[in-house]
Amino acid sequence: MELIRSPSELLFKAAKLGNFDFLAELINSYPDLIMEYDGKNRTIIHFAVKHRHACIFNIIHEIGPIKDLIATYEDSQGNNILHLAAMLPPPDRLEIVSGAALQMQQDVMVVEKNVQPDFRKKKNKNGKTPEELFSKKHKQLLRQGELWMKSTANSCSIVSALITTVVFAAAFSVPGGNDDNGKPNYFRSIAFLVFVLSDGAALLFSTVSLLMFLSILTSRYAEQDFRRSLPCKLMIGLGSLFFSIMTMMIAFSFTFVIACHYGFTWVPFLISIFAIVPIVLFAILQFPLLFDTYYSTYFSRILFEPIRHMLYD
Repeated sequence: MELIRSPSELLFKAAKLGNFDFLAELINSYPDLIMEYDGKNRTIIHFAVKHRHACIFNIIHEIGPIKDLIATYEDSQGNNILHLAAMLPPPDRLEIVSGAALQMQQDVMVVEKNVQPDFRKKKNKNGKTPEELFSKKHKQLLRQGELWMKSTANSCSIVSALITTVVFAAAFSVPGGNDDNGKPNYFRSIAFLVFVLSDGAALLFSTVSLLMFLSILTSRYAEQDFRRSLPCKLMIGLGSLFFSIMTMMIAFSFTFVIACHYGFTWVPFLISIFAIVPIVLFAILQFPLLFDTYYSTYFSRILFEPIRHMLYD
């Protein structure tokens, strides 16, 4: 047990790998271990921040006033906790989030969660503040996030523009034709009403989607834009694009309901089944990205906040 009671590579290796259960058992039995530091003056809390292990970092919320003391520790390079948060995490921790833009968002959140006013302007031995270090270390990731976001927005905006064009033209090509007075022949039918409403909704959603993606393309792509602005625009754009495809397919299906009003009643039913395919396909292909963006934006901010007692259960 002497190996565990005294500082050792075992303790810091567990913190580096994120072995929370092992560390929780040790700290429950030997609370002083949380104050131990390695040869570079880093505690397990510093390792948790550097390697983005939120569950280990959250231990700091249960150790009382000692957390303020640990927060003042600086490693051999003069880096405090905020400097470590500003560094790029290891590749294996970075890749748990899909897409460079969301990776950038995660790191911005980590820095914000660990910001303490007294340390914001603190410089390390290289003369860098945490904010300056963050900008330097994340320059390449920022560029990758910009390219990823632009590529996604550009592709989706093309689809949105096509849908907008199609449904706008469909609004002036009334299915079933018009009578001598220019009034639609099926003006009072439910199928015609569904067609009009769905076509109008498709135009609305596709236009909103197009505007969101254009807003992304013209964004300045500053570091803070990845925190909330860009992900929210992407979510609104993808959601609107999904609803525009769905309502467009509904309008398309009811066009056949009107056209085949007399005879071939099985045709609209078959077309409606076919129309479901692109809706389901879009959901399968794009909903994972939409979910990841939503989770990263609205739930990742609680990663570095305790949601239950981590120790002494």
